[in-house]
Amino acid sequence: MDNTFEKELIGKLVDKALEYGFEEAEACYMSSSSMEINILNGEVSSYENSKVNGIGFRGKKNGQMGGSFTTDIDESAMDFMLETAMENCEVLDDEDEEFIYCDPEHPELVSIQLSGNYSKNTYEKFSEVGLELEKKILELSDDIKAVDYLSISCGTGPSISVNSKGLHTYKDSDYITIFAEARAQKDGVVKTGGHYWFGKDIDEFDPEPFLKILKKKVLGKFGAASVKSGEYKVILDSEAFVSLFQTFAGAFSSYSMQKGLSLLAGKEGTKIASDIFTIREEPMYEKALIKFPFDSEGVLTKSKALIDNGVFEKALYNLKTAHKAGTESTGNGFKDAFSAPVGISATNLVVTPGEKSFDELCEWIGEGIYITELNGLHAGVNKISGDFSLFCEGYLVKDGKIARPVEQITVADNFYDVLKKIIATGSDTISVPEGKGEYFCPSVVISSMNISGDMEEE
Repeated sequence: MDNTFEKELIGKLVDKALEYGFEEAEACYMSSSSMEINILNGEVSSYENSKVNGIGFRGKKNGQMGGSFTTDIDESAMDFMLETAMENCEVLDDEDEEFIYCDPEHPELVSIQLSGNYSKNTYEKFSEVGLELEKKILELSDDIKAVDYLSISCGTGPSISVNSKGLHTYKDSDYITIFAEARAQKDGVVKTGGHYWFGKDIDEFDPEPFLKILKKKVLGKFGAASVKSGEYKVILDSEAFVSLFQTFAGAFSSYSMQKGLSLLAGKEGTKIASDIFTIREEPMYEKALIKFPFDSEGVLTKSKALIDNGVFEKALYNLKTAHKAGTESTGNGFKDAFSAPVGISATNLVVTPGEKSFDELCEWIGEGIYITELNGLHAGVNKISGDFSLFCEGYLVKDGKIARPVEQITVADNFYDVLKKIIATGSDTISVPEGKGEYFCPSVVISSMNISGDMEEE
C-alpha cells in the first residue's frame, strides 16, 4: 500500500506546528484494518469488516506536552489539531518532562512484518474454517452440548511517524486469532472451557492439536471435587503463571515505582526471586509472532533480563521516566492507541525453562496441586502489596501422577513470595499471547501455597 499522501500530510503537520509556536512536535498516522466472524449453531452469527484511520499529534510548549487526534485525514484538520494541543499545553501542569526523540545514528526506522498471506483472510475462508471447527468440536463427545463462542479475526495496518528532531518510522504487521469455548454437560453438571490459536497464515491452522487441548480443558473437569485446606506444593500451568505474572507486571514499570505504586522501587540489583528463576525480555525473539525492533518513541529495543537467577536487573523505562531517574530509556515506551499517551510495556517475555517434562515434575513433587486456571484476577488482588486470593481449578497430584480434577478451592499468597518459592521450571514451554507481545513460559513449581478447600475432604 502506498502511504505517500499520509507521510507528506504528517510531515506538513509537524512543520506547521513549529510555525505555530511549538518547540518540538511529532505526528503519527495509524491505519487499522480488521475482520472478524463469529460462529454459532452452524451459522455465521456476526461479521465485521472495518478500517480505522487516524492522526495523532504531540507538541511541546513551555515544558508541557499537549496532544490531539483526528480521523479526518486531510489538511483541513491541521489547525484544529494544533489549537487543541496548544490549549492542552496551557492547562497542563506536569512536573515530569516529556520528550520528542531521534537517535542521530538511526533516524530512519522500518519494521515490515507482513506475512504475504493476508489476502487469504476472506469471509468465505474464515466461514469455512469456523463452521468446520464448530462441527469437529461437537463431535468430540456426546457430552459437549454446544460451542458457545467461536471467533476468527485478523488485523493489519501501518503506523507512520515523523518528528521535528528528524525521526521517520514505519511499521506494519498482520495476525490471525482463533478462539473457541465449548460447553459440556454430564449428570446435570455443566463445565466450560476455551482454547486459542494465533498465527499469520490461516492455512497453517491445524485443528487436531487445537481440538485435543480443548477437549481436555472441557471434559477433564468432570469428577472434580475440593481438597482439604492446607499448604501444598503447586505446579502452576503455563497459562496460569502468565496470568498471575501479567497481573503484577506493572510493578516492573519505572512509572509505577516513581509514583509509589511498586514495592520494587529501589530494588534494582537485589534478589527478589528464587535462584533458578530467570525471565528475559526478547523484543526480537525468533519464535515470536511479532517482533519489536523499536518502541513508539523511536528508541531501539534490546534484549534484557527483568529477573536473572533471582536478581531484579532493571526496571522498564520510557523517555519520560528515564529522564526523571537520570538513566536511559530501555526501549519500552509504547502507545496502545491512536491518541494514547506513551506508556510502558514489555514486549516478548521468555521464562528460562528447566529440564524436567511435565510428567517428571509431577513425579518429582509427589503430592500436590496442579493449578490450570486462576479466576478473579481483576478483583482478588492487591497490585501494590502483591497479595492475592483467587478461586482456582486444576488437578490433584498424587503418588507422582495426575489423580483427579479439583474445584471449589482458593489459593491465597503473595506474588513476591511466590517468586521466591519457585523451585523448578519445566521443559514444556508454550507461547501465551498477553499484553504487548507473548510470554514463552513453561510450567512453574512453587514449594508451597495456601489452599483453602473443603475441610471435610480427606
